[in-house]
Amino acid sequence: MVKKVNTYLGFVLLGFVQFLGGQNIHSVLKSDGTLGAVNANEPSIAFFKNQSEVGIIGVNTSWVFRTNDPFMNLWTPVVVNPPQGFYGDPVFKISNQGVVYLAHLAKNKSGVWPKFFDRIVFERSEDSGKTFGATDVGFHEGKMQDKPWFSMDEWQGSKGFGNVYLSWTEFDVYGSKESQDSSRIWFARSVDGGRNFETPVVISDVSGDAQDDDGTAEGANVAISPDGVLHAVWSRNDTIWYDCSRDCGKTWGKDQLVARQIGGWNHSGVRSTMRVNGMPVIQSDAYGNLYLAYSGDACDHGLTTHWECMQRNVFLSVLHAGKSEFNEPIVLNRPASMESFYAKGSDGLSGDIAIPLFEFTEQYSPAMVVSPNGKRLFIAWQDRRRSQTGCFFDVYGVEVLASKRGELKLGENVRLSNNVSIAPGTEVFMGDYISLDWAESLHLAYTAFSIKEKHPIICLSKFKERKRVGSRFLIQGEVGITTPALEVAIQRDKQQASSTLDALTNESAKKIDGRQIAMWAAWPEAKSFTVEFKLGKQVMFEHVFENVKDGHVDLLIPASRFTPGIYEIVLRKKGKMVKQPFYFN
Repeated sequence: MVKKVNTYLGFVLLGFVQFLGGQNIHSVLKSDGTLGAVNANEPSIAFFKNQSEVGIIGVNTSWVFRTNDPFMNLWTPVVVNPPQGFYGDPVFKISNQGVVYLAHLAKNKSGVWPKFFDRIVFERSEDSGKTFGATDVGFHEGKMQDKPWFSMDEWQGSKGFGNVYLSWTEFDVYGSKESQDSSRIWFARSVDGGRNFETPVVISDVSGDAQDDDGTAEGANVAISPDGVLHAVWSRNDTIWYDCSRDCGKTWGKDQLVARQIGGWNHSGVRSTMRVNGMPVIQSDAYGNLYLAYSGDACDHGLTTHWECMQRNVFLSVLHAGKSEFNEPIVLNRPASMESFYAKGSDGLSGDIAIPLFEFTEQYSPAMVVSPNGKRLFIAWQDRRRSQTGCFFDVYGVEVLASKRGELKLGENVRLSNNVSIAPGTEVFMGDYISLDWAESLHLAYTAFSIKEKHPIICLSKFKERKRVGSRFLIQGEVGITTPALEVAIQRDKQQASSTLDALTNESAKKIDGRQIAMWAAWPEAKSFTVEFKLGKQVMFEHVFENVKDGHVDLLIPASRFTPGIYEIVLRKKGKMVKQPFYFN
């Protein structure tokens, strides 16, 4: 659901674009090729299987764009204006036959936020997403309907072939802390390709609270096995719940606990972020194996040290065809070698110990997609492993190869974003999810933050197939850093103060200016380099970074150290330098 937020403080983007190798394409969502990027979040992207360069995207709150540009630079707005209204949580999918489906929240003209979310609106287009026709489902007087997800049965030979299945959350009173107000998971099916839906049913046996927090039943989505069996998952009370239907959604069984999600789906306390989540996603492959991905606290799975419990991980659990229980979850966010996470040190008592190299390694908001042939999957998530301060993030992913024998084969973690993005603070809503689609190419859409334009933006990536090299997988992302880069932003975080350079300021200065300057700097293959902030000829700040890991660093500097003015920031290494201006007001 869309959150009402305040306007973010202004800041500046500096840097060199990191060019992509190979056939990967990266762009930013712009309307009709205009200069400014669209201010939006929570993207949902879909491409046509038989026209893999033609795609459509929906973003909060009510924008829809279409493209036939293979480089994804030119997007044309599409008018979607159903009588039920359109306000948030768009979800797009395109069938193998080229029918475009869209689910979203309503905007009842007689109500006010959040009361105007009184139903789920479902739309379809048979002219490649140029025009849409709408129906609605789930209206209950006085209740709020939120966060729809849907699936189409496109397995040839399935008893439910052609059906559309829709799931969502209902609130008695959104945000209520009263015990009589609760939340529940609703489900509805369409047997005529999404034109009409049958009477919805509640599939959650136990209700959640209505606070839109960990105790709320949220994030319901449905996977379809090749035999037509439906599998639904959602999160509530630090638990991933599962239910199934063997008669195409007519009846459902009892809720089953399939995974613990310690810390719940609402990942509170993630640095410099209003909110992020780890709601579950589920998919089936062509062999009938089920894949469940979600994020949660590391301590959920026996990792008990203090540092490990501070981070969130992305987990994957598999229910192999013919089995009755999901496997024990495994952590997906792993580097090529776990040794790169640790350095050797000594506590003076027990000898050598493993010390984590990064204080913040948050991973969250997973998305998952199945390849057109149903034999490969790809899972992506937001990831802060490249940020020592935890104020910057990337998108990482991993490829999964399906197997008749139930063997789980994972590729290496790959960085999918071509440039790091700042986490803009607790006053900016960045959305609850990212989006994947797989046509001829793998497509990714995610929310970043434009320091130059001072608002969230939608970044797009396309990854084409590569020739297999030995045991390497076909989808490859970014490898290392290719060019010097610098990003600097003014940041205000209500929850946390600077942890990196607090010693540079005193308590009285903190009271005057609670902002921070967040900086991310990179120099390919460099082990050391210097950063300077210059005001005129005077060096106001200088820091030498040594033993640099992977060519990049980041830090926080109390803004109270600086006076207003136009600064020059210099990256310097062995006589070479990169200069960029930075305006601080």
